[in-house]
Amino acid sequence: MLRLRSILLIAVAVFMWNCDSSGGSDLSSAAVLLAASQCTPTTTTTMPTTLTDNSSCPAAVNNATDDLGFGGPTCVTSIAAEAPCWMKTNFHCVTVTVEGSNYVITTTDRPPHKSAYYSVASGYNESMDSGFTTNPNTILTQNITMTIPTTPTVTDCSQSNAGSDSVGISTLGIVIFNNQAAPGDSFATEYYTMDQSQGHPQNTGKYHYHTEPYKITTDDDNMVGLMLDGFPIYGKRNQSGTYPTLDSTTHTTSCTPTEFPDGTYCYHVENQTGYNGYIIGSYFKGTPGSVD
Repeated sequence: MLRLRSILLIAVAVFMWNCDSSGGSDLSSAAVLLAASQCTPTTTTTMPTTLTDNSSCPAAVNNATDDLGFGGPTCVTSIAAEAPCWMKTNFHCVTVTVEGSNYVITTTDRPPHKSAYYSVASGYNESMDSGFTTNPNTILTQNITMTIPTTPTVTDCSQSNAGSDSVGISTLGIVIFNNQAAPGDSFATEYYTMDQSQGHPQNTGKYHYHTEPYKITTDDDNMVGLMLDGFPIYGKRNQSGTYPTLDSTTHTTSCTPTEFPDGTYCYHVENQTGYNGYIIGSYFKGTPGSVD
């Protein structure tokens, strides 16, 4: 049986090699695929999903003109009664429901703050910081749905590669990208196209954050959002006011913030400046949900 399994693994690797007519895949791609197929989750983290985590929490949130006072457009916030209180007290500009073992979060991805990437006619435009310049894109309304597990599952496997597009959702309803630039670009260069809130749109008009989003957190412990694997994101500090030591691969640490008194894992903004103050690197801590 062991010999047969080895033969099968070699056959798959050879097949992947031979299918590489474009140069886009190689033997290492086969190795990643095989490692992912053999992935075994290690632990799960139970996250509160009922009102028991805060008895004073509202039954639901329905705000058709949510105005956060940032000078940007108002937005719609609709969070279902069955969603946890930490969502209702932190998240804006999203629609949230709980379906089975998942949060389903929908956003139009329009920042509720001013941006140089809004048109001047919109009234939401602002200048760039000194030394920064706009990229050629403009903010366009999106229709993004994230399905995120309510009970995150930790994994050490290569299937946890975070990719680069929409790896999480911020508390302002803006999607989060990792610390990589678009193909062919340098992130060190791309960083200088970010607006005063540390966001910018890519070529389809999808506005996003890579680094510490200043309208949410500035060297503090504020909740930044939720990663696609279900683990929460905080600013550079933990709730004791110190900078946590983060795992070098996933940039997470075990934590017991007030929102999760039973403990979980937390992502944190990297304790660096500029483009090094990113929200996530290349890997998730847990098994991610999906994005449509």
